[in-house]
Amino acid sequence: MTGAKRKKKSMLWSKMHTPQCEDIIQWCRRRLPILDWAPHYNLKENLLPDTVSGIMLAVQQVTQGLAFAVLSSVHPVFGLYGSLFPAIIYAIFGMGHHVATGTFALTSLISANAVERIVPQNMQNLTTQSNTSVLGLSDFEMQRIHVAAAVSFLGGVIQVAMFVLQLGSATFVVTEPVISAMTTGAATHVVTSQVKYLLGMKMPYISGPLGFFYIYAYVFENIKSVRLEALLLSLLSIVVLVLVKELNEQFKRKIKVVLPVDLVLNSLT
Repeated sequence: MTGAKRKKKSMLWSKMHTPQCEDIIQWCRRRLPILDWAPHYNLKENLLPDTVSGIMLAVQQVTQGLAFAVLSSVHPVFGLYGSLFPAIIYAIFGMGHHVATGTFALTSLISANAVERIVPQNMQNLTTQSNTSVLGLSDFEMQRIHVAAAVSFLGGVIQVAMFVLQLGSATFVVTEPVISAMTTGAATHVVTSQVKYLLGMKMPYISGPLGFFYIYAYVFENIKSVRLEALLLSLLSIVVLVLVKELNEQFKRKIKVVLPVDLVLNSLT
């Protein structure tokens, strides 16, 4: 009996082998797709369209970075800094060929929730007004940046842990109606968070249970404080964005470059 166990154990050890150099290369290629496609990249066919796509992505990230920074309750300039890294990281680890990477509105709202709770707006008068950084930001703004950076770092750690545990396959369990409901809810919360900017109103930060309804209740109670010029400018911008988007979609076969109307509107406003 002892001899049979030893024989079985020796067979198991014989099946196990030390990782060879080829196994390590294959593992790196699965984890870093850039090692697989970069050596076979065709410069003549792909360099020009990829350059145009990169320029359009950069144009898009200028406006989105500024908007999502405001959505995160931090200084807008950090939205431009944060927009640089997602595209570079996705080029190394991503596998999709037609994915527009960048900041995300829902994560900006989550970051804003932590920023507003830890560093509320009423602390601005309590902090010193001296500019303590190279960028000339106040202590209040730097405290908000510290909180937002900590939340972003923690979110990155969680995502790396999910990547190591291969939890991405769990998305196949989620049904399409659940995903649609989450997308609709996120879009509704994003629009609600921008109501005060669309109407030009000064509104305190409202969160917590039923905060969604409290925001609109505050808007209707203070409807007389709406700035007419801000409302007209917001409506005009929305109409122009929708029209240009429809034109780009309709004539996408005839035009090679999408009209960057969002950048034009941002520069005008």
